[in-house]
Amino acid sequence: MRYWSTRGLAAPVGFQEATLQGLASDGGLFVPEQVPTLDLESLRGLTYAQLATRVMAPFCDIPAPDLSALCESAYGPSYGGEVAPLRPDPWGHVLELFHGPTFSFKDVALQFLGRTLNYILEKRGGHCNLLVATSGDTGSAALQSVVGCPRLTAVVMYPKGRVSAVQEMQMTSLPEPNTFCLELDGTFDDCQAILKQLNRDAEFKQRLRLGAVNSVNFARLLAQSVYYVWIWLQTGQPLQVVVPTGNFGNFLSAWLAYRMAVPTRRLALATNENDIVHRYFSTGVYQRAEVHETLAPAMDIQVASNLERFFSMAGGGEQVRDWMDRFESQGSLQTPRLAQEGPEIVSGRATRTEILQAIRDYHEQVGVVLCPHTAVAWHVARQLPQIGLEVVIATAHPGKFPEAVGEALGITYPGHPALECLRDRPRRAVSLPAEAGAVRNWLEGLKGQG
Repeated sequence: MRYWSTRGLAAPVGFQEATLQGLASDGGLFVPEQVPTLDLESLRGLTYAQLATRVMAPFCDIPAPDLSALCESAYGPSYGGEVAPLRPDPWGHVLELFHGPTFSFKDVALQFLGRTLNYILEKRGGHCNLLVATSGDTGSAALQSVVGCPRLTAVVMYPKGRVSAVQEMQMTSLPEPNTFCLELDGTFDDCQAILKQLNRDAEFKQRLRLGAVNSVNFARLLAQSVYYVWIWLQTGQPLQVVVPTGNFGNFLSAWLAYRMAVPTRRLALATNENDIVHRYFSTGVYQRAEVHETLAPAMDIQVASNLERFFSMAGGGEQVRDWMDRFESQGSLQTPRLAQEGPEIVSGRATRTEILQAIRDYHEQVGVVLCPHTAVAWHVARQLPQIGLEVVIATAHPGKFPEAVGEALGITYPGHPALECLRDRPRRAVSLPAEAGAVRNWLEGLKGQG
């Protein structure tokens, strides 16, 4: 399997090289030359780790025994709990993806990705500095993924004052010497733009040995696609999922599962007032707007990077490079309708008031507390016509957002004990302006790492 850049100017590479590079040298995102079809019947009765091995194997140039060992390590006893339990509710099911070490769905991919990067680097005798942009949960999951991985260093950029207090504590309280946090005075989109700009500088990227674990890294999307195959195996029903999404990676992973031949009826994306992807799927216009601070900070994004992958894989072809040049220079782009065949793709949004009401209503009706991002998905699910078994994707433990939950329920929400104990730990973060030059200068000091 070879991987091509969405912008068509970088040489094709194998899975291991695409995973190491993260972003292609031309600024594009790697996509597989083809999407293999799964033999679904042969997957029945497998454990989650076994399923992950089987789903990812056709995409990987990693020997089967080694890939199996990586998956068993990622999703075994050290994971922290069940990887993807399905919980029934009166309307369908909720897929709980917050049982990993940082209580976020990002753990599902990053526990695999960290181990895989370390494996590749051990084979090559190298080291990698992972530069990460986060709007909240990716940061702590990325930092946790390099613990015990001597070939990796993780540097997380996050927007000052725009992540939850608990998310910031998770990132900045980690004492491991191969983890670093940069607090940038800007938005997540600023952090993501810096990430892309520095990765476009081929000399700097090679000299600093930069890699990426954001959802710009295809390996992360591939690992996330496994739990959509898992849903089909557990329910026996065509996929009908509502996915909270910001950077479009989690949603694209569901669409990737469909492309692997998982029976799929409807894919719904759900977002907050930063509704760029909702507006695109409603109007065909991809247009940047002002970033609003909300109760669901992982969605506080106005540049959804993985939409570029969708453009490429859904029929955009060679036009994608021109489309993205236009978007980056003008902040707006209109495309023809893509992915005309296949499942229905719908979208919705939730305001602050609707998020709070959804948390309140679900708690009253089911007795379970949702995190704000999952509440967005549940709100959107309730607006859709009920045509089959609906599965809402729960992306984070509510204890990561005690202020929002407390406001919704009118109580002092205790949060998660494992998170609350972080409040007394020392904080490790460097404050920088949201400028590529400032981050570049700081990173120069990492040349001695590894």
